[in-house]
Amino acid sequence: MGGAVTFAAALPVALGLLVVLRSAQVSIGMLLVCHGASVALIGLQALDVLGGGAGLLLDQLAQGAWVLLFVWSAVMAHLFPDGALPSPRWRWWLGAEVLGVAAFVVGAVGNFETFSEQHPGQAPPLGALPSTVSAILGTVGLVALVCLVVSAGVAVVVRLRMAHEDARTRLLWLVWGAWAVPVSLVVAWANHFLLGDQTWLVIAALGVGTLSVPLTVAVATLRHRLFDIRVVLSRTVTATVMTGAVLVMYASVLEAVRRLGGDSTVGGLLAVAVVAVVIHPAHSWLRQRVERRVHGYRGDPHRALRMLADTTEAAPQETLAASISATIAEAVRVDWARIDTGSGVDDGNHRFPLEHRGEVIGSLVVASPPGGRFGAKDLALLRDLARYAAVVVFADRHHGALRDSRARIVAAREEERRRLRRDLHDGIGPSLAAVVLKLNAAETRTDAQERHAILKEARSEVKEAIDEVRRLVDDLRPPAIDEVGLLAAIRQRALGLSEAVVFEVRGPTAMPDLPAAVETAAFRIAAEAMTNVARHASATRCEVDITITGDEFAITVTDNGRGAASTVRSGMGWESMRERAAELGGSCTLTNGAPGTGLSVHAVLPHRPSPGHLAEAGERA
Repeated sequence: MGGAVTFAAALPVALGLLVVLRSAQVSIGMLLVCHGASVALIGLQALDVLGGGAGLLLDQLAQGAWVLLFVWSAVMAHLFPDGALPSPRWRWWLGAEVLGVAAFVVGAVGNFETFSEQHPGQAPPLGALPSTVSAILGTVGLVALVCLVVSAGVAVVVRLRMAHEDARTRLLWLVWGAWAVPVSLVVAWANHFLLGDQTWLVIAALGVGTLSVPLTVAVATLRHRLFDIRVVLSRTVTATVMTGAVLVMYASVLEAVRRLGGDSTVGGLLAVAVVAVVIHPAHSWLRQRVERRVHGYRGDPHRALRMLADTTEAAPQETLAASISATIAEAVRVDWARIDTGSGVDDGNHRFPLEHRGEVIGSLVVASPPGGRFGAKDLALLRDLARYAAVVVFADRHHGALRDSRARIVAAREEERRRLRRDLHDGIGPSLAAVVLKLNAAETRTDAQERHAILKEARSEVKEAIDEVRRLVDDLRPPAIDEVGLLAAIRQRALGLSEAVVFEVRGPTAMPDLPAAVETAAFRIAAEAMTNVARHASATRCEVDITITGDEFAITVTDNGRGAASTVRSGMGWESMRERAAELGGSCTLTNGAPGTGLSVHAVLPHRPSPGHLAEAGERA
């Protein structure tokens, strides 16, 4: 017994000194030392190692010392893990509770009746208080003690809601130690009322109840990542609840059989049968709930995927990425997760590529689980979630691109209508109005020569109006494509350019039917590239090659000029070619060749572009 008391007193003191020396939490370390001193005081009184006046003094002081075992732990819970209260408002509340507990200690030390029961006929060394005063102080102190313990639990809950990562892990260590206190008290009471005060069980229960909080607080302060506290805590809670349930169920069945007049053997067998039938499903249900509370849906991947699917279906488009991140964080029970569509920097967190059809479009970044690491099954679940999220992010990105594309289509259409209106109103309209006026004037003239001159002027105005209409039609779609075909239209365009450059246009003899948007885009790209060669390349020869392979239409324009500088390659003409190809879902690249080979423009257009691309290109053409 003496060795157990020495160990129970020395361990908190040693841990407290270690915390003071190896961490910044001096207040936590000093509280651990005070806890060990209180255990020593109670242990010395229980062992009755002192005699005479010193023994009487120790016995009187120890009358209220038992409460200190709860006080130091409760105060530690208020200050843990950073040594400060959750907020300044807690200072007055904690001070009032400590004063109330101090009143209990004073009342207990001054209680003459308790002292006289242990030492009949002897006077207390420190004197005694009136019984009324002692009773009032004891009542107030007990209320303050209950409030102190309750507020300690509230402080831990408040901190758990606000804490992240390391702080949360440390608090879970405290919760694990605090969980053992009521369990040890229940065991001690059961030992007293049912088992006849078995000595070894008393020592074990008191040891666990006395040392659990100091030990876990010290470990949380110095080595909070010693192991995954969440797993330990969840299994401890499950085992404790199930053990208690089995004992209560077994005792209840035995008592029921006894009251009904049955045999104790029959009652034992019946109790065993009931426990055997109920315990497994109850254990599975409880463990599932506890594991879900601690680990989320790591053990149920299908449920995690369903939850992510429900979230993506219900989330607004504007907050889709944030909703996916929050759902994944909840599914695996981590502090945060995010969708990173940038290049990403290795910041020590877990990264899972968001890959869709071979294209990496970002990363799923997940915080490390507090107090541990992901297992192989957890990593597999996160990879599955990342694959699903990749599809959603890819669709969301293209939805945004489609929305922007539609906006550009509407803007381009309205701009084209404005241009047509301006050209018709400012060009053709006045020309036709002038023709009408001249025809009216010619009608009023009696002189044939004068009337002939006016009609000649009107005829000239009509020709100019016809040329303007042709120009507007050509801007909408080159008529040569419909008249002679795409290949011949490109050749006609080449003949109209500079005579200093020899153009050679090659392509399939039998051109397949192409969408109008593809034909227009190909003609515009070829015309722009050949115009650039004639104006800027200082070339003598230019080749235009058209090839059709599968669903791809390719056009390549090469020259033997001087190539293009980087500033020229970012001009309006080059951008126009790139945009025309991109509108159809294709691409256009510009490449400087070796000296003497000039510039190469290579455009690839889908032979069968999507309806959305066709609509966009049709509006632009």
